[in-house]
Amino acid sequence: MLIKDKPRTLIRDGQVDEQAMRKVHMTEHDLWEDLRGKGVSDLKQVAEARLERSGNLSVIKARQDPKVVEVRVQDRVQVVRIEIGG
Repeated sequence: MLIKDKPRTLIRDGQVDEQAMRKVHMTEHDLWEDLRGKGVSDLKQVAEARLERSGNLSVIKARQDPKVVEVRVQDRVQVVRIEIGG
C-alpha cells in the first residue's frame, strides 16, 4: 500500500470526481487520453471509471437504450421496426 495506492473511482454515472482526480494527480487531459483509448467520446457513456492500483484506467460503459427506427415502405404495407444497439 505504500507504493501502490488503493483503486479510486474517478467517474460515476458520467460525473467526474474532481477530488479523486486531485488525489491521484491526474489532469482532465490525462483522463480524456485514457478514455479515448477505451473508445469513450462522451462522459454519458461511462457508468464507472476507476484508476486501478496498477495505474491503468478501467472503464465500465453505461447501458444505452437502443435507437429505434421505423421504416414505412408504402401505404398499406406493414411498418418495419429496427432496433440498433442496446
